[in-house]
Amino acid sequence: MISVSGIRGKIPEGLDLESCLLYTESFVEVLKPKTIVLGRDSRPSGLFLEKFISGILLSKGIDVISIGVVPTPTLKAVVNATKSSGGIMISASHNPIVWNAFKLVGKNGFFFNEEQMKVLLKISSDKTFTLPKHNPKSRYTENKSEFLSLHYESVLKRVNVNKIKKKKFHVLVDAVNGGGSEVVPEFLEKLGCKVTKLYCDPTKVFPREPEPTPHSLKKTAKFLKQSKADIGFALDPDADRLVILTPERGCISEEYTFPLSLLSVLPGKTNSAVINLSTSFVSRELLAKHNKRLLRSKVGEANVVSMMIENRSFFGGEGNGGVIDPEVNSFGRDSLSGIAHILNYLAINNTKIDRVLDGLPEIFMKKTSFPIKGKNLNELFQKFKDYYRHAIVDERDGLYLEFSDKWIHVRASNTEPIIRVIAEAKSNKQLSEIFSEIEGLLY
Repeated sequence: MISVSGIRGKIPEGLDLESCLLYTESFVEVLKPKTIVLGRDSRPSGLFLEKFISGILLSKGIDVISIGVVPTPTLKAVVNATKSSGGIMISASHNPIVWNAFKLVGKNGFFFNEEQMKVLLKISSDKTFTLPKHNPKSRYTENKSEFLSLHYESVLKRVNVNKIKKKKFHVLVDAVNGGGSEVVPEFLEKLGCKVTKLYCDPTKVFPREPEPTPHSLKKTAKFLKQSKADIGFALDPDADRLVILTPERGCISEEYTFPLSLLSVLPGKTNSAVINLSTSFVSRELLAKHNKRLLRSKVGEANVVSMMIENRSFFGGEGNGGVIDPEVNSFGRDSLSGIAHILNYLAINNTKIDRVLDGLPEIFMKKTSFPIKGKNLNELFQKFKDYYRHAIVDERDGLYLEFSDKWIHVRASNTEPIIRVIAEAKSNKQLSEIFSEIEGLLY
């Protein structure tokens, strides 16, 4: 599976050594790099992939900086801060442990965009690569602590560290034994927090489903109450997504992560913030209070970041628990940034996470899929547009239909004969009505 989210597959039938070689060499031809940063999550396949990729890069005279098991945003931050040519994060994010992937990072720590991926695929098809050198003179550097501080310091500059330290927050971290297992607790200690660790051992396998959903975090929510922590943070294996747990509510929707982080930076230095088309409109109401615009991009971190740059937006994110602060050197979905901003808001306002949630609208959203085998996608989309003729229509990324009190986003799967449908409304009743209408249009 190849997209702006990277190159991913099951091992060995999908991502085998031949494909690793092919796409690493293609990556080199796109960037013509001098230095590449390598990082990985805790998957067992990560170490051999990292060593394999390192060898390919070193053979071509490219310097390698290895930072080991880290969050994806940390790798992006290190690429940016060291002015390296690019980086490769070896992580399949929330996919099961039999998967792995290359997340390809270019100049300034930005993920490859659609145009760069097209060039990479063209090169991988042509297979004209730079040959290894008998005397490459490339260097291999491994100094994790020095490079981690480059990320930490960038995030800490964005918040009131002294106020956070005075609160002495007790924080639970569930890192799913992934890339954030060491980095996130260490970062919280820099903020003066007492940290209770759960599943923070990167030498062990994932103890739950890797995607941080309310279902997979049931045990974590119970552990939070037993620990009497003030707040809990749960991560996916590469720690770019952040889910919050509270003493009273347990695990809350990942859709709250962005608006809770947004509160820390409002009113913002510029006129807009960016989310993707499939993200809750809760943040729209927060921004409206400060006369700020909410812009929507195509789904995908690279698309959100691109729109943020184009509009000089002061903040961005995705409803999957992604927080993007353009003034942090990762400039992408960053769990450390989300954690810092949420604690910052709690400290400055001397409040608790459950009391903040009391003041936010309840989210009524459903994400599901429908089989469409044998159906014409264009005809289906036209049926939707005809039925919802009063909607504002956006066709940049599937079909997006927006109303004042609800929205519907329909996208075709790239791998299965299904369409994925996400909708949000102001009540469960209204949400049920939407999906009844959709089933009627499909069948």
